[in-house]
Amino acid sequence: MHFDFSPKAAADNSPQSSTATWWLAPAVLILLPVLGSFTAWASLIGWCSAGKCPTGSLLNLRGFLQPAPFTIAGVTLLAVWYGMVVVLATIGWRLGLGTTPTQEFVERTTSTNFERRYFFLILAVSTIGVAYAYYRITAATSIVDALTTQTGNAFTEALPDSAGIATLRYATILAAPISVYLWRKKVLHPGFVLWAVLLLVANSMVASRLSLLMAVVVYVVLQTAVPRKSVGADRKSLRPWHIITAVAIMFLMLTALNYVRNGNYYRDAGVSNPIAMNLYQSGAYLAVPAQVSMGVSDAIMRGTFDKPGSVVASVSAALPSFLVPAHEVRAKESLGADSYDFSVSFAPNFTTNSEFADIYTDFGAWGWLYTLLLFPLAGYVFGRFLTYGPVIAGSAGVIAYCFAEVWRIQLLTQGITVFLVLLTLVCVFVAARGQSPTKLEDMVSRGNVKSSD
Repeated sequence: MHFDFSPKAAADNSPQSSTATWWLAPAVLILLPVLGSFTAWASLIGWCSAGKCPTGSLLNLRGFLQPAPFTIAGVTLLAVWYGMVVVLATIGWRLGLGTTPTQEFVERTTSTNFERRYFFLILAVSTIGVAYAYYRITAATSIVDALTTQTGNAFTEALPDSAGIATLRYATILAAPISVYLWRKKVLHPGFVLWAVLLLVANSMVASRLSLLMAVVVYVVLQTAVPRKSVGADRKSLRPWHIITAVAIMFLMLTALNYVRNGNYYRDAGVSNPIAMNLYQSGAYLAVPAQVSMGVSDAIMRGTFDKPGSVVASVSAALPSFLVPAHEVRAKESLGADSYDFSVSFAPNFTTNSEFADIYTDFGAWGWLYTLLLFPLAGYVFGRFLTYGPVIAGSAGVIAYCFAEVWRIQLLTQGITVFLVLLTLVCVFVAARGQSPTKLEDMVSRGNVKSSD
């Protein structure tokens, strides 16, 4: 094995030398899911209108009965909202990308020792969080019964809503993708990869698809941040079949998770095929936010849904969720037609329906303003993380996922996001301190350091 710690090599392999790909732009991350949501909305309307949905199950399968009106005024308001979100996030992102980490910090945080220390810190946090979560679950319900009866939602119900030790389980979102990256570098034993992935799956059983999808985004962003020169000459480039295989595996995993959690629900709606269950679930998951956004936007423009909010009280829209009193935000367990002032039809079991609509409903127009102010900050953190080495840049995937969820939910203020950003900063600090600056400087001064495997 050959390690080159010379200043020239460090500069050449600096994470800043790898250019962010086009899809990492906030505009792409934010607007592509919006387009997907409206496409799913239109597709489900057409599919069920053609009589393809089981009789009497429209509300259960597509998530709404009466399609929201598609009006010029409503579309215009939504276009202005998303346009401002994209512009503000992009400004912060470019400012973040414009920062330059010190050479010493780059050398510290791209070394194998640092990456391993950083990973094991996060893995330890993940293990504690998942172990505690399942300790609480087993005290409240039978895991075997929940799995065999496809009522995995009982896992989530057994955990407290407030932040605590169980929150640490979300560290699996970082641990699993980092473990795969280090294993591919041949610096981590496969056993640790297996353990990290199993922890992620265990957490996904509790946190639904969010943990799994966010972890995938973290890994993709992490791999994007790998300097091209560090990729071996014998490493094959990404091929179309790689992407197809990854999508197929992801679909099968989501199908299994959906079947475990919601199998009985879809059987009652007349669907028995697990794949069809997942297609309907995914379709409704995508379509309902478009339905709610259109309905609420149209009602606002017609003047039938007017909620200006408060200059002071609406500040809560931009605060971390664990700092906002519970009475200031609607209960998410079940939303009725009155949640959006009877302006739109949707199934009450859908609780993450539209950031645009939810912010307005909870905090009014002033809430929109305070929420918009979050996007330059989020964009800056996103861009700043991307300027570091791969394992740190992977945490930019957390913000990327938040951007990609703007169409349905505000994740930037959620405890999970705040926790993962803080976890990154703390673990970077601890892992970096674990390396001796003197030793590192000696290695740099010698230029090339050789060691055998």
